[in-house]
Amino acid sequence: FANGSAEQPIIMTSELDEGDIDALNIRGKWGGLVVSGSATLNTQSGFDASEGVVSTYGGGTSPRDDDSSGALTYLQIKYAGFAFSPTNELNSLALQGVGTGTIVDFVQTHNGADDGIEFYGGTVDAKHLLITGTDDDALDWTTGYVGRIQHVLIDSTNTGDNCIEADNLGSNPIATPRSIPTVSNLTCVGSAGMKSSGHAFELKAGTGMLLSNSVIGGVFPADDEGCIRISGED
Repeated sequence: FANGSAEQPIIMTSELDEGDIDALNIRGKWGGLVVSGSATLNTQSGFDASEGVVSTYGGGTSPRDDDSSGALTYLQIKYAGFAFSPTNELNSLALQGVGTGTIVDFVQTHNGADDGIEFYGGTVDAKHLLITGTDDDALDWTTGYVGRIQHVLIDSTNTGDNCIEADNLGSNPIATPRSIPTVSNLTCVGSAGMKSSGHAFELKAGTGMLLSNSVIGGVFPADDEGCIRISGED
């Protein structure tokens, strides 16, 4: 449970957070926040190994999709994330197999070294999200995430890769449940300063989304591939 208020948000940050460190492009100064639950994953076992720490998450063959992992409200996560290897990276906020009993509301991630918020399976809903200065993707999901995300502002000015990069399951793109979350009231702002591969959305490995009432604006460096890139045949 990390419950702040609009006037006094909880701030998780680095001890280096003094003065104008944004100008120094400082990221990845601590590991970030990892929350693990017992909701459904579409991996073969229903479990998966956590990135960055030695543990597993998910509900296996008896998942609890209404599982509660607590509440995050009026929370800022700054200068987090860490890359152990190209395939093992901590994000600012990782929600791993988290269920609908969990509250995620009014959360900001800022200047993270990897993704802003990543959903690893599960059913948790998240709303009132602000993602700024992310070095990689702002929103990411995989392994059968089916929750709802709404009221999101992603500002990728001069940094980052995609506003949304998402997968179903790399080893089996048709695994069920499919990663098809409901996304609404999203604003995605791109810029020429993003990475050369930057898109608004990059959807891979069998994923989809139900998108409504959303706006894509700005410039995306990979416009030759389209503002929205869908890769893979499944």
